[in-house]
Amino acid sequence: MKSTTLYTLIVLTTMSFLFWISCQEKQGDKDLALREQLRGQLELYIDSCWNKQNMKVLGQLTTSGFIRNLNGIRVAKSSNEMEAHMKVFFNAFPDLEISLKETDMKGNKVFLTWQSTGTNTGVYGEVGATGKKVKINGMSQLYFDEIGQIYREDVYFNELDLLQQLGYSLSFPNLE
Repeated sequence: MKSTTLYTLIVLTTMSFLFWISCQEKQGDKDLALREQLRGQLELYIDSCWNKQNMKVLGQLTTSGFIRNLNGIRVAKSSNEMEAHMKVFFNAFPDLEISLKETDMKGNKVFLTWQSTGTNTGVYGEVGATGKKVKINGMSQLYFDEIGQIYREDVYFNELDLLQQLGYSLSFPNLE
């Protein structure tokens, strides 16, 4: 009787362990598939939308309520506003190119550091072209929904560095 109970216990323990391993492998497969999907979406966003200036792809990659925050300030509240925001940079820097330096993923969030280069040959905001080349480093955090569309991007870079590379300088404030 004791050997039958021991045998049953060993079989149940082994089956439980194998079931647990199987579940872990399935979760690992899901995580890997999600990571690959988000990596592909990120590459499309950077290469097609920013580097090739393809706005049709932007509409496919982002939700209609897409939000972009730049240095803590909301600059776009929809994919249409994002397109207009991007065109400011495209007009100022027609040769704009972004290269990814590092990426990391956690769940539906992608963290990345990037470098942007370009030559200011067009109007930037309300200021004419300077002809100067710029190189800016920054970081972004992108948030993806359950179907892999980007619904938010938080971007941080040193805007003062950009303006100084364009030839601008700070002057002391008037304290009178």
